[in-house]
Amino acid sequence: MSNDGNYIVSLSAFTRWLASVAENEYGVEIYPGFAAAQLLYSQEKDSTDPWGNPAHSVRGIITNEVGLTKAFTPKSSFEPGMAFNAKVTLLAEGAHGSLSKLAIQKYKLRKESQPQTYGIGVKEVWRVDPAKHQPGK
Repeated sequence: MSNDGNYIVSLSAFTRWLASVAENEYGVEIYPGFAAAQLLYSQEKDSTDPWGNPAHSVRGIITNEVGLTKAFTPKSSFEPGMAFNAKVTLLAEGAHGSLSKLAIQKYKLRKESQPQTYGIGVKEVWRVDPAKHQPGK
């Protein structure tokens, strides 16, 4: 097999580079190690849902609480979740991420959609003797 003309990159190196571009050139703030646990909504219904009904807008996220025991009781190192207000909140956790599910449910985003379907693909690679291969036939 050949990979001529294609690029091979390290995903971790690429994401580190992309993070530096986002932070240094666009003012994006990235907080690695902090999981978003809740959506932060506006106090008033200041927006509309896709069907024109008044709705609370998403104003940011609240991170997870840290310093809890396995029974979810606070340890001496307990820190409550931090609230991050944002002009734009991007949910990039996939269609079945916990915050995405909350937004889908709250704003009824699947109201007029078909049920989700899944597909599977299989790739098979054969090694063929060049003497037996005739391009286009």
